[in-house]
Amino acid sequence: MIEGFLGRVLVGDRYPVRTIGVINLSQESFYKGSIAGPGEALEKARSFVEEGADLIDIGAVSTAPFSPKIDEVQERERLLPVLKQILNNVDIDISVDTYRSEIAESALSLGATCINDVSGLINPEMAKTIADYGSSVIVMASKENPGDLLFLDDIIRILSERVRYAIEAGISKDRITVDPGVGKWVPEKTPEYDLAILDGFSLLKCLKRPILAAVSRKSFIGAKLNKTDPSQRLFGSLAATAIAVYNGAHAVRTHDVAASLDIVRMAHAIRGHSCFIKEDGIEVEILNKCGHNQELLEHLRRADVDQKGMSILCRKGSFRILAINGISFQEAIIIKQEMLALGGDAAIPWFALQCDPQPEEIIVFGSVAQLFGLINKLKIQPFRLAKIGKAIVKALDLISEPRRYR
Repeated sequence: MIEGFLGRVLVGDRYPVRTIGVINLSQESFYKGSIAGPGEALEKARSFVEEGADLIDIGAVSTAPFSPKIDEVQERERLLPVLKQILNNVDIDISVDTYRSEIAESALSLGATCINDVSGLINPEMAKTIADYGSSVIVMASKENPGDLLFLDDIIRILSERVRYAIEAGISKDRITVDPGVGKWVPEKTPEYDLAILDGFSLLKCLKRPILAAVSRKSFIGAKLNKTDPSQRLFGSLAATAIAVYNGAHAVRTHDVAASLDIVRMAHAIRGHSCFIKEDGIEVEILNKCGHNQELLEHLRRADVDQKGMSILCRKGSFRILAINGISFQEAIIIKQEMLALGGDAAIPWFALQCDPQPEEIIVFGSVAQLFGLINKLKIQPFRLAKIGKAIVKALDLISEPRRYR
């Protein structure tokens, strides 16, 4: 299960999708409706709290393409007085949007609890600063420049590398949230790339860190709806937010807190809970599924397959990937052997072969027919393998269970 913190706020699979209100202190920001002057920011922060925001994200430098460069002195002069004012008057966690470690250090020393780094921790001092303060961090997918990755495969690979780097630098794993970097950060990132990222958003769950969706009023929405003015992109923004939440986002960064809340809650309700079972220290989670019994029956019926063949092929044509955690190396090796014998497979840690006594996590993948073959085999196996088989059955049953949506 994915779980972590944004500041002091719990975020992840077990919690409501968190809403982060955006306050921009930079006149260069692409959406003028988000800009607040020094005398307006506190009132905007109070409004966000009243509307139901879980956090506020404050930035003093626009990172939109072609924005003028703002030096550190200007960023500091814009940000710190406003940050101090909000922290002294509003009870809410504050994330600071900056890629400069010196600014991050000053913000955290004042009481900010999260750093939103669009550069993806490229500055080595940034990770150290965040680790020293025990802060949370939002790591955006970036290679050489903010948001310069186009394809999900590259985004996932780089984010995986940056998460490992952050942990090695001393940042607690449960303080790391990832952001795929939706938006026209570089000229070659056309709207089609952003649409593909949103369509495949659920793939980011493989990183096992909370996922932030930052899509609010961005240019890909304007391009597809022919809305050149960001002030006209509210409905498109809400639609993109709903898709991101349905596909797995755990937090959304938005200029429109009040308008987003019902959208976020409804999309989250339709998404439902993960297919996750925990019993007697054994955890089973369905990571991915392909193939639905009735759908396959209809395809096979059109192909004039006989009734007996349809029932067999439905189980062969439905595939599942499961994570099983908390098992012994003996149990892991037996499951691997049984799945291989059935034509499926299981990925086990290399140290399971070294008879490591620590609990293992394994990944099992195969058709529904192979998995039920495994379940039958486990009934007569030693250790806790019969219990593991029962947990697998319960996890598989959850896929179509209405109680997943409570």
